[in-house]
Amino acid sequence: MTTAAVVTAAGYGTRLGAVEPKALVPVAGQPLVAWAIRGIAPEVSHLIVTAPPTHVADIQAAADAVVADFPHLALRVVAGGESRQDSVALALDALFDGEWPIPEVILVHDAARAFMPTEIMRGAVDAVKAGAQGAVPVLTMVDTLVSAPGPDGQLGDPVDRDSVRAVQTPQVFVAAALREAHQRARADAGAFATDDAGLLRRYGFRVVAVPGHASGLKITHEADLAWANHLAHVSEGEGDA
Repeated sequence: MTTAAVVTAAGYGTRLGAVEPKALVPVAGQPLVAWAIRGIAPEVSHLIVTAPPTHVADIQAAADAVVADFPHLALRVVAGGESRQDSVALALDALFDGEWPIPEVILVHDAARAFMPTEIMRGAVDAVKAGAQGAVPVLTMVDTLVSAPGPDGQLGDPVDRDSVRAVQTPQVFVAAALREAHQRARADAGAFATDDAGLLRRYGFRVVAVPGHASGLKITHEADLAWANHLAHVSEGEGDA
């Protein structure tokens, strides 16, 4: 079964407060995107990385340095779009342009979730191989949840945390289903979802949940970098998770 991946690294990460795009922020001496690629590389044969249009060469250099350790892996870096959805669609255009064999399964992974354990990725892939059209790692919520405050600042109503989950990546899909969902979204003016699982669900595809992991935290704020550096050292055998 031919398995490909899209690593989304085209965001600028303004909430992180860094000068460079988020994917190029150094973590334990390497760009964040390098850690994401290193984590997913053993699981796939073909990889597309999306990059900020202003930093394609920088992302290419970071990706090349990692892929040199994985001779089985074919790599392309493409400029991303205005939104994450646009960037994934552009990556799919590259995957299906005829240069490579058409994949049967595609993993879509955020560079910002660079330290998701391999066993979580494999669990999602196994769910797709077992018949789902998509599989998404999720986490249960541990905090008390409320709806957003109103204009007067009053606390919103409680939300049953047992009824919600936090969604992570990589999200794994039957390639044809992912491609169809993005093609239909392009044709539907205003069709938008915050992730690919939401897009597939919009068009009636079956997406299942699999267990996620706390190490798949999305690096978003400056404080998250300390956790990322810890996970990087753990992955190199220099500490405990």
